[in-house]
Amino acid sequence: MSRMAPDPLDRSAPITTPGRDYNRYATAYHRWWAPVIAPAGRRLLDDVAATLNGPRAHLIDIGTGTGTLAVAALQRWPACRVTGVDLAPGVLAVAGKEARQIGARARRRLTLLEGEAARVPLPDHSADAVVSSFVVQLVPNRAAATREAFRLLRPGGRYAVLTWQAGRFDFPPYLAFERALEDLGLEATVSREQRPYPSPAGAAAELRRCGFRRVRAQTITLAHRFEADAYPAVLEGWLQNELFESLDDSRRERLRRATAKRLAELRPSDFVWRRPLVTVVGDRPGD
Repeated sequence: MSRMAPDPLDRSAPITTPGRDYNRYATAYHRWWAPVIAPAGRRLLDDVAATLNGPRAHLIDIGTGTGTLAVAALQRWPACRVTGVDLAPGVLAVAGKEARQIGARARRRLTLLEGEAARVPLPDHSADAVVSSFVVQLVPNRAAATREAFRLLRPGGRYAVLTWQAGRFDFPPYLAFERALEDLGLEATVSREQRPYPSPAGAAAELRRCGFRRVRAQTITLAHRFEADAYPAVLEGWLQNELFESLDDSRRERLRRATAKRLAELRPSDFVWRRPLVTVVGDRPGD
């Protein structure tokens, strides 16, 4: 059994495949996982702020999911138009509900579209800024998605991306869960392959090859403290939902007890999850 703690996003279908898992688990994603990655994702708005000061500014959020960045942008820039693009109508529906909570006027500035990262249904030079948070690792052809962002930008526009940095990262609570599975002779749901950037230099090189200039990239760290008594619900509600659903009531309860026993052996500090991320920003040259 693998000793590598998976990214919860590994379990979703690639963005170029109709978003089966995101449709099915849109609510679970929004409840259990979106809050974990949201603080890091919102940093992208700082990266594109200089290009969104105009009265008719337009931001495109590729892979908008349940709308974390889109809603934050509507709140931050009262005159900005925002378009959220995602393949999964299930998550777009949740994004629409989130936007309605901040008021009708803000919601009118939001457009939600079904579309692929490499084939967004908008014309050339549509946006002042394009952002994409925790999406490019799911795209089979990152370069095609990067070229699409370049196409969408007006001259002088800015593209900002955030994703995992490739590597092996163990997380004690997940390893404890794997030991509970071993105790019961069970196996975790297999994660799907991702293609995150190997390094900031690799990310920057890809943007430059696609025509972006003034490219800057760096590694940042996502740190999130899971509550020990809440982590089992994250496992059952999101990370290993398919496994729990596949078990009968008796085995599901046995797994819950075995997991709780293993988690109780950990220290509070073990529940701080840290992952390096790559953030890269590039500008489309002006005329």
